[in-house]
Amino acid sequence: MKDRTVLSSKRISPPTPGRACRVLAALLLASLSHLVVPTVGARAQEPTVRAYADPPEVAVGDQFRLVVEISGAEKIESVTVPERFDFARTMGRSGRTAAAKVGNAEGQGSPSLFTLTYAYVARDPGLLEVGPFLIVADGRSMETEPVAVLVNREGDSGVLVRARVEPSSVVVGDEVTLSVEVVGPLSGTPEFIAPDVFDFARRVVFTGSVSQTNWNWSMTVAEEGEFIIPPVRVVDGNRTYQSEVLTLVVGARPISVETTLESGSIWVGGEFVFELEVMGVATLDEEPATPLPDAVAELVDVQEYSHDFIEKRVDRRYRFRARRAGEFEIGPMRIVTGGRTFESQPVSMVVDEAATGDGGSRGGLFLEGTPNKTFAYVNEPVVVEYSVASEPEIFGPMLGTRSWPSLDDFVVLELGRGRFRREAVVDGRRYQRSLVRRVALLPRRAGQLELGAATVEARLWEREFAAARRTETSIILNSDPHTLDVFPVPEEGRPESFRGHVGTLAVASWVDRTRAEAGETVTLQVEVSVEGAVEALPAPEIDFPPGFEVAEPEVDTDFTRRTNGLRGTRTYTYHLTATTPGTYVIPAIEMSYFDPETESYGTTRGHPFTVTVLPTGAEAR
Repeated sequence: MKDRTVLSSKRISPPTPGRACRVLAALLLASLSHLVVPTVGARAQEPTVRAYADPPEVAVGDQFRLVVEISGAEKIESVTVPERFDFARTMGRSGRTAAAKVGNAEGQGSPSLFTLTYAYVARDPGLLEVGPFLIVADGRSMETEPVAVLVNREGDSGVLVRARVEPSSVVVGDEVTLSVEVVGPLSGTPEFIAPDVFDFARRVVFTGSVSQTNWNWSMTVAEEGEFIIPPVRVVDGNRTYQSEVLTLVVGARPISVETTLESGSIWVGGEFVFELEVMGVATLDEEPATPLPDAVAELVDVQEYSHDFIEKRVDRRYRFRARRAGEFEIGPMRIVTGGRTFESQPVSMVVDEAATGDGGSRGGLFLEGTPNKTFAYVNEPVVVEYSVASEPEIFGPMLGTRSWPSLDDFVVLELGRGRFRREAVVDGRRYQRSLVRRVALLPRRAGQLELGAATVEARLWEREFAAARRTETSIILNSDPHTLDVFPVPEEGRPESFRGHVGTLAVASWVDRTRAEAGETVTLQVEVSVEGAVEALPAPEIDFPPGFEVAEPEVDTDFTRRTNGLRGTRTYTYHLTATTPGTYVIPAIEMSYFDPETESYGTTRGHPFTVTVLPTGAEAR
């Protein structure tokens, strides 16, 4: 069984009258406005209505009836029927057996039941839906369910493909289900071929079948408008059947603005996140103003996200560092998009002098912040990972405010976090680690350097089933402080070309030409492969010969992270403009390093290049 796609969908104009499956007009039956059904004693039940086809399945040219039954009514004020049907022609009345006649229908009354009968001859094949019929009886308005009539071609096999989409009216970003059912005898296992709806939908996924004759697809609508869903085709041996087209109305998602403070406890010096989320748009006309004054909190970072695939959304995550204690209000923020202006709700914030909440660790929940080594040389990277460890039974936790120790004695390089959650075993017990921060610290000086404790708020939710509510608790977690022994790199054996890099280096270089005319450019590239902190790598020192004008190099860095170290490649591109004819030598590039593993110095060199500069036009002569 295969699931294939056929390209054939299109946007359509607003619908016009004409299909029998829609109730597009109504006929008020005035002749029933005073029809009274005789009663026998008190009325035994509330009025009810139903409609059905007799028979429900016919062939083209056959006659069928639509029957409407009204039960339990004392007085019928009106009956409203659908318009004349374009798949069948109306027959005359089959005879008067009741005191009232309605259009081409015959009415038959009794003390508890009144029946309207409409006679038709089927004209066009397909599964047609009629109704609903609208009835007012005893002052109550009621309507029947729609009536389905299956009309087969003369001599047809009786196989019908029925499709429906639910819901049929949605907004952008909603999910809908396309369901297909095959009615009638099949010769074998059918093959369902889905329509192409990719001009207005995404993530069209086959979600399963109840049986071999029932298939379902789910899709997420991504465009606004009114669309046709082309027929679903079903291949059964050498015969192909298809459903009717469907209509899907997709409206625009309303624009909403939400703001969230991702902390339960905030303290002076602590970093906290305030998030702005604008739903229903992918861009803003102007950047919103910073929602807090600098005197209250220092803006550390702003992360911007825009989504325009299925769900349109604009996010701004503002990371602040609190400066003052007190009660403050964040916002309201003014949002301008699509020429319209919106305003967020203000958010209240309390800043304490110090962290408040349940202190210390709690039941298998603790903060780690351990360097990957206990001693290092000056300028040697020391990697520190801060992570919250929790036992698997603890859901979450969500991380809120955080503060970090003073790192003035180090050059601090922020590293990518890699995997956010990892499993770990500590003292024989399993934990989930949620990574909070990962940094490389390069000691600036020798001595015993203190790495103080970090503080992180962990937010836990506990459900109180008796009170049918959920409570939030802020747990304040502190890491252990550490002392790092830092040694100076040795004086003995230090090369003149050493510029402080601790780690290893490898240099490669090349030029794009060795002959050029005056006024032309020679390109020199130097690639330095680094074991260590590539961000702290000093630029190579090159003594360029006279006869060239040299521009500042273009620098491109390719990072590669490791669990307990760093590596990467930095490429320097120099553009040398020849000015004076002659023969020149670009010397070999030399760079030195100190390898902490071998506690020794090393030197790496590229190659020298001889470049000949000719007078302008010399190559043409």
